[in-house]
Amino acid sequence: MEVIKAVLFEPVGCLAEFRAEEFNAAAGELFAAEAAASSGSQAYWRLMGLLAPRHDTLSKADSARLEQLELQAVEHADLYPDVRACLDELSQLGVAAFLVSSLSRPAVDRFAARFSLSEAFAGSVTREEAGGVLGRPLRHAVDLARLDPTRIMTLVDTAEALDVTKSLGLNAVLMINDYDEGRALAERSPAGGIVSLAELADALRLIEQRSGLSAQSRLPRQPFELFDPA
Repeated sequence: MEVIKAVLFEPVGCLAEFRAEEFNAAAGELFAAEAAASSGSQAYWRLMGLLAPRHDTLSKADSARLEQLELQAVEHADLYPDVRACLDELSQLGVAAFLVSSLSRPAVDRFAARFSLSEAFAGSVTREEAGGVLGRPLRHAVDLARLDPTRIMTLVDTAEALDVTKSLGLNAVLMINDYDEGRALAERSPAGGIVSLAELADALRLIEQRSGLSAQSRLPRQPFELFDPA
């Protein structure tokens, strides 16, 4: 793996615990989908999958309702306790942090403001700027960072997020919030995994160290190990 110069953070599941209620409600009200997802991350990615083909044709009323539900979701979100320390460490390492999401701009701005994180990010991308959801905000963020995708890490916590990230050539690293789910996702060949944001800076140091050793020995670079959630 190349030395990482930027990390893309999705608020849902990677920076904070979101509940499923608002995302399931949006799926039901706007797309007549049953409330099948139990976790906030699963409900969120399911909703974005439903929104993707209709993003450009969604009515103003439906867009407003979706934004309202997303803002409610932000108000009920619980920030992970190690977020601020992690972002401070990334800054000290010279690694840029970007807030990248398929949420609306008002929802992302409210998230950053509610937890006083606005100054911690080099930039942010939402579905408005990207013109769509799922992979589009990530593509837009890559352009914003002006970096080779191989030097960008994205944290993911669902199969959908992992697949989208890998399809863009980014380094998908598992944020393991659930032991069993993490084990299953590990079989989908992510670049690595962490069980806490407190481990992220050490993972980046390990990648840089191995990259330097590989360059000196001319050996192929290897991914860092998946941290065992046990």
